[in-house]
Order: sequence, then structure tokens, then C-alpha cells
Amino acid sequence: MKVKDILDSKGRAVLTVTAETTVERIVQLLSSKKIGFLIVTEHDGTLAGVISERDIVHRYLATGRTAASVTAAEIMTPAGTVVTTLESDNIEHVMKVMTERKVRHLPVVTDGVPAGVISIGDVIKYILEEKNEEIRSLMEYVSR
Repeated sequence: MKVKDILDSKGRAVLTVTAETTVERIVQLLSSKKIGFLIVTEHDGTLAGVISERDIVHRYLATGRTAASVTAAEIMTPAGTVVTTLESDNIEHVMKVMTERKVRHLPVVTDGVPAGVISIGDVIKYILEEKNEEIRSLMEYVSR
């Protein structure tokens, strides 16, 4: 299965903020959408960086400032160090990258523009579906 297949199934909606967005607003978005990861984009829509719950805990809290006075630019992981994936990548590659880099989300990027996000939950769902299909096939074979 390819990343494209997961995006086709789950949808391609990408919630983004800009570098000027305050941590206060970011926390509101994460909470209201029940997500743990946001993509930060440049004004032209290209990837500027990402912000995870961990970034807020480790980087924002270290500032000692109010959430309204700290921006995404100050706490985000910048694009140059963000691990991304392509729609053409297979899920095995995504699992390997997530494991090696110890990340739970990978932005899917097309020509520098975010096209979706793959989470560890998406990967687990894929594995479970694959295993369930394998079990069904074996059950059919045994019952013949």
C-alpha cells in the first residue's frame, strides 16, 4: 500500500498555521480538532515547519512567556529538519522512517506543498486491516 492510498481513504485535509500564529491559537486548534500535530506554511503555501504537542511542552514552556506572546516560528521544527514523505512511498518505508526518527506524524509533500499528513495511527490501522484480510483469507482456505 502506498501513502496515496491512505490519503485517498482518510482524506487530504491539512490543518495549517503560519509562522506568526501564536501558541495560544495553536493550542486552541489542537484541542478543538483533537489532534497533536500542525503544519506551518509559508505565505505561498510551502512547508515552513511543523509543531507537535511535544514542541509545545519542550520549547514553549522553556520560554517562560505567555502563550499569546510566543509564535509558531519560535517553537516549530523548521522545514529543513522536518522528515517528510511522498504519496508514492510505501507504508513499509513510512514505518521505517517513523521508527528510526522517532516521529508520530509525517507531512506528505508534493512540490514543497503539504498534501496531507500520515500518522502512526494511520499506519497501525493499515497493519490491522492487512492482518485481518490475511486472517479472512486463511479462514476461507481452511474452511474449504
